[in-house]
Amino acid sequence: MNSHKTCPAVRVVMFPADCNPSGNIFGGIILSHIDIAGAIAAKQLTVHRVVTVSMDAVVFKRPVLVGDILTCWTEVLKKGRTSIKVKITVEVERQGKVIHVTEGTATYVAVDANHRSIPWDSPVGTLAEGSGDSSEADADADAAASDANAEADVEAGEGCLPCRGGPSPVEKTKRKGKKKNKKGKKKGKKK
Repeated sequence: MNSHKTCPAVRVVMFPADCNPSGNIFGGIILSHIDIAGAIAAKQLTVHRVVTVSMDAVVFKRPVLVGDILTCWTEVLKKGRTSIKVKITVEVERQGKVIHVTEGTATYVAVDANHRSIPWDSPVGTLAEGSGDSSEADADADAAASDANAEADVEAGEGCLPCRGGPSPVEKTKRKGKKKNKKGKKKGKKK
């Protein structure tokens, strides 16, 4: 029935809970299966955790329906130092026929315990260069969280420069800090 000589990475039946109001399976559900299939292929090449870095354009050529058996086939296209590029082909079985639905490529990166990229073929327990201090990783995580909060505030319209006519709360804090520094410098010069 299938046109592939290898084992599929993912094979799953589509259920009504995965449908949009038109009766087709949500594209996001299919994308999640594509991502999982690509990650499985990448994970087979490394002992480390892998994370998705990018996914190329995915064009849905045919709808996926309730009861279809979705199959994701994978092929490793390229192995870099830290990344693995995987092609994912998606087919469904419907009433004895195999229908090509979509395909795409995704790139995965091997990461260490601090979520930093490392060579995919490095031994277990390897840390990225310069990641020996966990407090540095904690500081990076805190900075990323505050950036995400600032972005959420902007998306919500709070203090958004174009929408509210003023700087965001993050920009206000930065400006206050700069003013204090300038005043301090001026006082120092006058004395």
